[in-house]
Amino acid sequence: MKFKSISLNRQLSQYILTLKESWRIVLLLCLFICGLIIGSYAIKCNDSLLYSQLDEILKESIIKRNSMKFFNTFLDSFITDAVFLVITFAAGLCAIGIPAISIMPLIKGFSVGITGAYIYSAYSVKGVCYCLFVFFPAQIISSAILIFACNESFYMSADLFSTLNNNSLKEKNLVRLYLTRFGLFLLFSAVIALTDAFIYRVFSSVFAII
Repeated sequence: MKFKSISLNRQLSQYILTLKESWRIVLLLCLFICGLIIGSYAIKCNDSLLYSQLDEILKESIIKRNSMKFFNTFLDSFITDAVFLVITFAAGLCAIGIPAISIMPLIKGFSVGITGAYIYSAYSVKGVCYCLFVFFPAQIISSAILIFACNESFYMSADLFSTLNNNSLKEKNLVRLYLTRFGLFLLFSAVIALTDAFIYRVFSSVFAII
């Protein structure tokens, strides 16, 4: 009984330690979820002006994508994700960039939430299928990449703030590592954009909503 109690205490201690080490990821994930909830709730308000604007934007976007070649669809998806990453990258190079970094997953969550909720609300079963097979797959993975990128920017901004008066060589090493990691994030985003373009070509006609 005593052995089981010691084992349970160890597991609990390890869990608490892991949570302490990954609190930034947890915070950023919570901000993303908050954005999802706010975006979804905005659709429930039944604002006719918002509905008409979203309907117009969505239809224009789908018509535009349907007329694109595969490479242009890839570029469209990649540039959208890259904008988030570039802003996050720039904020991480600022010693007081943490507030701007924290906003990024919130904005991303709001964008995904309001779009997904509108598609479901406007197109019911077709909308659910469209979200599951066309919209959500790439959005979920790109959101995860953004959260990890925000985590790196969080570390970088905090490190810059704490080392403003220290050796510049250390700062250069930090920046070099930071550049490498964001290069990988952009590479992953390119792969996701390529996958998104392929998924759109395969499923958009099967689960067409307009």
